[in-house]
Order: sequence, then structure tokens, then C-alpha cells
Amino acid sequence: MRAKEPPATGRYALRLAAAGVAAGVTATTVAVIPAAAQAGPAGGERAVGAWIDRNAVPLTTDPRAPLDDLGALRGIAGEAAVVGLGESTHGSREQFRAKHRMARYLVERMGFRTIAMEHDFSHGVEIDRYVTTGRGDPREIVMGMRFPFWMSEEILDMVRWMRSYNLAHDRQVRFLGADLTRLRDRGFDEVTGYVRRVAPGRLAELERLLAPLRHTDDGQFEWYRGLTDEQRRRHIEDARAAYDLVREVPATAPRTAREYAEQHARTILGWYESFAEEGFSPRREAFIADTLRWWRGTMGGGRIAYSAASAHTSKAPAITYRFPGGGWRATMAGGHLHDRLGRRYVSIGAVFHQGAITSSFGPGLGSYPIAAPPPGLLDATLGRGRRADYLLDLGAPAPGPVRSWLDAPATARMIWPSYAGGGDGSDHVMTVPSLRGAFDGLVHIRRTTPSRLLGDQEGRAAAGAR
Repeated sequence: MRAKEPPATGRYALRLAAAGVAAGVTATTVAVIPAAAQAGPAGGERAVGAWIDRNAVPLTTDPRAPLDDLGALRGIAGEAAVVGLGESTHGSREQFRAKHRMARYLVERMGFRTIAMEHDFSHGVEIDRYVTTGRGDPREIVMGMRFPFWMSEEILDMVRWMRSYNLAHDRQVRFLGADLTRLRDRGFDEVTGYVRRVAPGRLAELERLLAPLRHTDDGQFEWYRGLTDEQRRRHIEDARAAYDLVREVPATAPRTAREYAEQHARTILGWYESFAEEGFSPRREAFIADTLRWWRGTMGGGRIAYSAASAHTSKAPAITYRFPGGGWRATMAGGHLHDRLGRRYVSIGAVFHQGAITSSFGPGLGSYPIAAPPPGLLDATLGRGRRADYLLDLGAPAPGPVRSWLDAPATARMIWPSYAGGGDGSDHVMTVPSLRGAFDGLVHIRRTTPSRLLGDQEGRAAAGAR
């Protein structure tokens, strides 16, 4: 059942999310390599199935449940500085609840200090302020994320847990928006406020540069894409000049204030650079990796759990994505992180077998049924296991046929960012050159239900598909 049209903030966010996938992408033919076929003859497939059953660790998706069943996560994460926690759709309640539990384990049992997310940096500062100080109303702050799939009960539960953890512990867990998904007034205000304090004589110059860039309403993406190439080029030049100005002013403020101001300016520049390009933007992926590196190194953010779509978190040198009408091949944020951190970057992907998800198509935001995957997809191979919901360590000892399967290319559903509904999702897939080269672990969910939306979105997806 398709829901009625979402509010303006939802329309903008959905279009923005789609920009990296659909806008301006030329239709291409993308080869999909069946995952099951890589096991070779029937004997190889049986070996893969037996290995999955032997190594799959049963997993509950209740975030409040005890964490003892997640002991395998310690072996997968090891000494990682950053662990990517992926999802195969933005709209699965069970996938996000499983990620919440894994984040809890990484923080409570392994000393991780930051939960980073596929969310814009400027609003992430507001979430971080709440979880560290308690300032603000958590529900209103989550609604302020302005991306429909994040304005959910699952995200609110995680933010509330972070606050409750910090109330009980001296070592705080932090929140980081690692992305540049939208322009916000807060980012511009932080930049101008900083220069007003440390170099008031240059404030007028800064405001002149930022004035034509300050498009923070819900139509910002449509406005920018409607400009000519020359107009976008001039905006990028102004954004770069503003960033350079912030870096040039005297370093008289505390280091943290300066770093935050520079990152806000860097985010504004990054938005203009990333979305000036037709179709998929590789600049955005590099920005995410740069932000995580900055947070770890300069800001002392400690070990990080990075939550995003599996396409973003995959550590493959490049992924190929196919959707109705086109596709692309690119290095994603996880690939950049793996280049920089090597084995200290660990990626855990996620798949589901069937059920329903919250998604969108055109103006519709609601619940969409997803049938069981067809043979040949990784989702189908994992779905033949005895267990329903489980965590699988891809580094577990394996016989020859299984090693061949792990090292071969694999294709899995990546229903992102929107889905037309009425099918099995096999028209939205990502292919990686090696399963084990892309992920260190996998979460499998047998049956998904739609994420539960908040505010004026409530009830649109929670009732399930018809």
C-alpha cells in the first residue's frame, strides 16, 4: 500500500538521496554475477550451505536484550579503528535494531567512543550535544534530521540509549554526522560566529561570500541543479574562498572551536562540490572518509562505529550498483577507509530474505512488500541457512570450495534509496569483486518489517504492506 505524499522535508530529502543514484545517470548495462553460482557444482553449494550453518551465530534484534549472543562480533571487529555497520535498505526495522545492538556491544564491551552515521555534519553536532549534555528534546532532535528514514523510532531509540549510557559513565560516547546531505543554517551560523569572535574585521568579507550560498530551505537541491554550470562553478569558488578565509584567520580561539568552524566550512564547500556533478558523486564518498579521519585524529574521537548503507560501508576497492534505468561503478567511503586503515577498517554488511520495508517511489512514502530473492543473489544463498537471524564471520576457517566462494564476486540486493514495490528487489543490486574483500561479516535477517516513522509520518509504514 502506497502512502500519501510526505511533507516537504520528506520530498526534498528523498530527492537528495536519489541524486547520488539516479539524477543524470546514463543507462548502462551492468553485469550481475550470481553469488550462488560461484560455489561451482552442487557439491560446492552444499559445502557453502554447511559452512554457513556451522558458523552462523543466532542473533536477536531487540536492542534492550543482553549482549552475550554478540560475542562473535569481538572476533570480527578485532583491533579495528573503524567498523562499518551496513544496511541493505534504509527502511528495515530489524536491520536497524540489529545495528543498534552491535553499536551497544562495540561501545559497552569493546570501548568504541563514537557512533557515526550517514547524516549531515551540522545537525550531527546537535545530536552530539544532546547525548553528551542532555540539552534539547530527543524526539524533536531526531525529527530535525529531516531525512524521512532517519525520523524513526529506531533512530530515536539509539539516540536515547546513547544519552542513558553517558549518564552512567564517565567516558562519553559521541555522535558524529559524517556526511554532507544538506545545507543548514547552523553550519553557516557557526562559521560566521567564529570569524566574528576571532577576526571581526573579516566578517563582512565572509558574509559576502556566504550570502549567495545560504540556501538552507527544502528546495536547496532543486535550486542548485537548476543553475548553469558557470553559476555552480562560481558558487564553488565562493565556498572555497570562505573555507580558506576561516583557515587563514588568527588561531586565537580554543583549538576545538577552530576545528569545528573549519569543518562546518569544509562541509559547505563539500556540498557545493559534490552536488555540482551529474549523477553519482565520488567527492561525497571521499568527504565521509576524510571526516572520519579528522574526527579520529584531530578531535580524538576514538574507535568509531560508522552506520550507513552497505554500499557506503563496503571495503571493496569499488562496487557496481545497478537499478532500473542505469548504474555506476565507484569507490565508496568504505573503500577509501580500507585504503587508509588497512585491516583497521572492518565492514559488516546486512541482507534480508523477505518481508516489507519503508521506502518511497515518486512522492509516495510508505510500506512496500519485498518477495524472497531469486536464486543467484547472496541474499538467497544466506537465506537457505537453518537459522533465521544471524551474524556470520566471513573470516572463519573454511574448506577450499567455501574459500573460492568467499573470494569470488558476489551480488546482493541494495534497495537504496527508493523502491517501486511489487517485486523481489533484484532490480536494485550491488556487485562486489570479492565477497570477503568487501565484508568481514554479514548480518542476515529472515523477515523484515518496515521501520516505524515519527511525527506526521507515523502510521504510514508501520502497519506493513498490503
